[in-house]
Parts: sequence; structure tokens; C-alpha cells
Amino acid sequence: MHRRWTVGALSTMLGIAAPTLRTWERRYGVGPTFRTAGGHRRYTIVDADRVALMARLIESGVAPSEAAERVKRMSPHEVASAVGAGIEGLRASAHDYAMTGILSGAREFDGPAVQEAAEHALAQFGIEDAWDSTIAPALIEVGLHWEDGRLGVAAEHLVSSRLLSALRSIAHDFSVTGSPRVVLASAEDDQHKLPIVALGAALASHGHPVTELGSRLPLDSLEAFVESTDPAVVFLWSSVISPEADQLERLRQLGERTRLLLGGSGWPTEVVTSHSLRQAVEQVREALGDELP
Repeated sequence: MHRRWTVGALSTMLGIAAPTLRTWERRYGVGPTFRTAGGHRRYTIVDADRVALMARLIESGVAPSEAAERVKRMSPHEVASAVGAGIEGLRASAHDYAMTGILSGAREFDGPAVQEAAEHALAQFGIEDAWDSTIAPALIEVGLHWEDGRLGVAAEHLVSSRLLSALRSIAHDFSVTGSPRVVLASAEDDQHKLPIVALGAALASHGHPVTELGSRLPLDSLEAFVESTDPAVVFLWSSVISPEADQLERLRQLGERTRLLLGGSGWPTEVVTSHSLRQAVEQVREALGDELP
């Protein structure tokens, strides 16, 4: 026998006030879809799952209007899977949803949509989680789409520009004072700077100012800068460039004068120190003497 629920019955079953259920139906279109022979509306099992998922999304910080749009776009199977997966499943679904927004914006050359999706992820998940679980995977997908011809260079540049704006914007929300003790840069042959901008924003959220030296920083310039300023920590990013043996030796020597952290897939596995933004942030904060949880 098919299960059908009235508003009152579903309210009791899910612990959601009946007026709230009526508001969700009237305002957002998430409500009962079955009618009895007498014309009375009833919630089906799919309707109940959509309501349950919408409630969980709202509890996790998603705006009601966005939560409603998200559940309405999902198939019954996707909704049931998300409900069954619990909170962690909802979080993974939310990351996927945000990443889809970035990729859709790239395909449609819609810069504001890319930035809005990124800013929402940063606000909802925090900088470290948003980068590791949404923004970085989206950048990888954009790169793959560029390689196989689904996206052009213009789309890739548009995404990078808008993500940079989103990260700069959230960094400005934090008031940091004092002299920077952290230096962030990309290796001299690496033109990517978004990872170090993300790290700078994350450190700002923890109260630490940074000196950002950007991409393609020559090693001799980094050595001179460290010699003259004596920073507590240097983070150097390399995404695709494998350093030569003499460069690795110079970096080893640099690491004897300051705490040197190396992030990105361009470093050999025996020297790379961080594999995620969260890990890099924890390493920097530890070097600066922060008390970590």
C-alpha cells in the first residue's frame, strides 16, 4: 500500500511545524503532489523526502529558497540517497552543488555566476573547506575541460579572475594587524597564484597578516627577501613544475633559516609538506605558535 500523509501527519513524523510546511508549499513549491479521489492533497514518500532534505539543508546553513530549488532539481533517487546519507551526505551534496555552479558559469561565460557560487561556498563552508572540497576540484575540472576542448582559454581565465575576486573579497572581511611574519609565493616557473591567495585569505581569517609575493617568483629573489626580512614561515607553491636538484638543495638551505612549507603537485613526494589548504593552514599556524584544536 502506498504511503500518503496529510500536513498534520507529516508534521508529526518529521518534527516540522505544520505552518512551516504550508509556507514551504506556498512560497517555494515544495509540498504534496498527490490528490485523493475527493481532491485532498497528500504527501507521497518522495514529497516527504524532499521536505526532509530541505529541512536538513536549511539546518546546515542553506537559505530556504536555495534549499527548495536544490531539492526540486534532484531526481527522487538523488533525494532518497541524500536523505539516507545523513549530514555528511548532505554536506557532500552541497559541495557538488556549489562546484556545479562554478562550472555552469564557466560554460556560459557568466562571470558573476562563478563568483557568486564561490562566495556562497566560502561563506557556507569556511575558506579551508570551500577551497579543498569545492573550488580546487572545480579548477581541476575546468582544466580538464580545457584540455579536451569543452572550454576555451577565455573561460578558464574568466573562472580564475572571478575566483580571485571572491577570495580577495572574503579576505578583506577580516581585520588583521601587525607586521606580516608569513611569506607566500609560487615557484619561479609556476604562474598559478590562486592557491596562495586562498592561503592568505584563510590565514587572515585566523588573524595573521601575510606578505604575498605572487606567482613566478625567482628563487634568488625569494632568498634575498628572506635574508632581509627574516620571516617566521615561507610557503611556496608549485603545481606542475618539478624543480631541478640544485633548486631543491637551495630550498633545503633556505629551510635552515626559516620554516619552509612546500605545497602543490609540482614538488617531489619526499619534499612536499602539505596536500590541502587545511593542512597548510594548520602547519603555518603551528609554526606561528597558535594553539590548535
